[in-house]
Amino acid sequence: MPHRKYRALERECHLQAAITGHKETREELEKMEREYKVIADWLEARQRTHHQPPSGD
Repeated sequence: MPHRKYRALERECHLQAAITGHKETREELEKMEREYKVIADWLEARQRTHHQPPSGD
């Protein structure tokens, strides 16, 4: 599942941002974390819509 790779990157950026003491680096890592989250959320939503059974209308 591609979204898992982005979730892992999101978590890694979060952890690195938490331990860095450099303000600009932390801000960039937080920005990357948000971007990875958006991509992972989008991929998960896309996967859900593609794997839903027909509604039977």
